[in-house]
Amino acid sequence: MKKTIIPIFFVSCLFTFCISDRDNEFKKLYALEGTWEMISRNGNICEEWKKIDDNYLQGKGFVTKGGDTIINEKVALKNADMGIFYISTVENQNNKRAVSFKMTKSENNLFVFENANHDFPKRIVYKLINADSLQAFVDDGVDGSENRQNFYYKKVN
Repeated sequence: MKKTIIPIFFVSCLFTFCISDRDNEFKKLYALEGTWEMISRNGNICEEWKKIDDNYLQGKGFVTKGGDTIINEKVALKNADMGIFYISTVENQNNKRAVSFKMTKSENNLFVFENANHDFPKRIVYKLINADSLQAFVDDGVDGSENRQNFYYKKVN
């Protein structure tokens, strides 16, 4: 009986530790809450994030130009049983179906989400520089690739 209890206890503790660690990593993403803006020639590129609950952040990507606002992406960050996911739905892509990117790295306020099966992007990266400065990029999943789009945001509220 004791031989059975010890492995079950060990696996249970390991599972609890993994969930707790993932929850702590997800909490770091709460820093994205608010509106982020990057000024460009083609208008202001923005992301807006709201915490819905402890395991879900909802967001949108949009461009403002003049008095117009064009929403081009609906996004979510979800802490699920299988990991942390960045889920994106772009109006004119993937038949309006959501595409999921799994978090593969989280360290020093750097968050990497990847989906090797997606055409582009394969990788989405967020780097919180400080409380009001955020760098993000999307690329083809190859370090040093020329096929990379950078975004430098300032928090506006």
